[in-house]
Amino acid sequence: MESNYIKVDLEGNLSYKGANMTHEKILEFFKHLDFEQMGDKTYVLQWNVNGETQKINVQVEDTLFVVKDLIRKDNKVVILLNDDSSEELNVRKIDFDHDIPYIRVKNDRVKARFSRHAAFKLGEHLAK
Repeated sequence: MESNYIKVDLEGNLSYKGANMTHEKILEFFKHLDFEQMGDKTYVLQWNVNGETQKINVQVEDTLFVVKDLIRKDNKVVILLNDDSSEELNVRKIDFDHDIPYIRVKNDRVKARFSRHAAFKLGEHLAK
């Protein structure tokens, strides 16, 4: 029996009932949802339709958000998250767990894990 929740894998990819969620409209919708952390690896996403709150559970392999890339923009380093949003890199918000870098995002509400690609680029940035 399929579970009625969205899954987020280690790379930040979304799936629902075994199907990858890749459509740009779905990802754009995901970007604007509010979330609440319910447990270590469980979240609730919520949105309003005609004044009524809708919710769906999300289970994550590690974190809800994953840093997919780092780019230089206007003399700043910006992190790109799996929901296609971006934030300025603040190295004071970085923490490591078993050599894996994490950073606080979304106004410090939640931590995001760096993908391998982003972690490599972070290492290059910190070495400068």
